[in-house]
Amino acid sequence: MFGMPYQGIATFLKTPLDVARPVGFLGLPYDCSVTFRPGCRLGPSGVRQASLMLTDGAHPRFETDPCALVSDLGDVAITHVGQEDALGQIEEAVSRALEAVPGRRLIFAGGDHLTTLGVLRAHAKRQGGPLALLHFDAHCDTWKDHFGDEIGHGTFLRNAIEEGVVDPSKTLSLGLRSPVDPETRDWLAGQGGYWCDSRALMALDGDGLQALVRERIGDAPIYVTFDIDVLDPAHAPGTGTPEIGGITTMKALELIESLREFELLGMDVVEVSPPYDHAGITSLAAANLLWTFVAMLRG
Repeated sequence: MFGMPYQGIATFLKTPLDVARPVGFLGLPYDCSVTFRPGCRLGPSGVRQASLMLTDGAHPRFETDPCALVSDLGDVAITHVGQEDALGQIEEAVSRALEAVPGRRLIFAGGDHLTTLGVLRAHAKRQGGPLALLHFDAHCDTWKDHFGDEIGHGTFLRNAIEEGVVDPSKTLSLGLRSPVDPETRDWLAGQGGYWCDSRALMALDGDGLQALVRERIGDAPIYVTFDIDVLDPAHAPGTGTPEIGGITTMKALELIESLREFELLGMDVVEVSPPYDHAGITSLAAANLLWTFVAMLRG
């Protein structure tokens, strides 16, 4: 790469557009199911801009340069009228991107958390069955409905399990702490899954997460979905539904880095809302998490 970090076109990591590289970055600019503060449709642009800071060297821990591995595939053209239409457009775009390059992994910037449902549908279809899922979030996302709708950013995990695209016995929801009725919070455990709150997650180190993933998921391929609001608002103020008492960015990096030994299908970071971000720190956290994920990929 060349030039100072603030120079050049703001693709993700200043990478070229739509070339056959092993990792593809897709933006999911959709926020029509948010329930408090809007703006995460602008998340992909914010993450791209913040990622320019990460283009002048290799990752300090893994000593690989993600800039040489990623191609920016642009944003999915998503309607903002019908939620099922939007999910269909996401699923189609993800399927197309996966098929374009054999063995390609994809990373995503949202958009609200409903967008992950479209991503999971495409991956499950490609895998030929339900996925193992690591779900970092302040919210359980297993509500019965979304203010009268069957789908929304607060129901996506329940939707994915009920549709059979995610295996509940291989699903871990980590960092929960928002107001919620016990029946909704414990729904995942009732399906055979696992959840922990943010205090337990802060106390968990990388070795502990590795052991938990081995126990619950084994060697199944894993998709990682990271709602930025799992971070404390001090570390990620730019999100639609902030909840105090979250984990730190250092803890998030430790946990993500510990997943290197597993087979990872892809990762998204969702709910980044630049209009509520201060000094771009939320977008910077999101960009760093995706950068780290790419740096540690094997094969």
